[in-house]
Amino acid sequence: MDATMTKTHKKFVARNPFIPSLAPVCQLADWLLICSVTLSGIVAGLATILRQMGGF
Repeated sequence: MDATMTKTHKKFVARNPFIPSLAPVCQLADWLLICSVTLSGIVAGLATILRQMGGF
């Protein structure tokens, strides 16, 4: 393959927002968001089960 036939790629100045940051604050915020969604799902599931059993 000829090197002159390859495409040249432009460099982007803006950062990609979908790449996670390595900063501890960002990692903590990411962990809290994941855990809060998981916890709310578990609580909703337990509330639904208790409601079906007549607990509410």
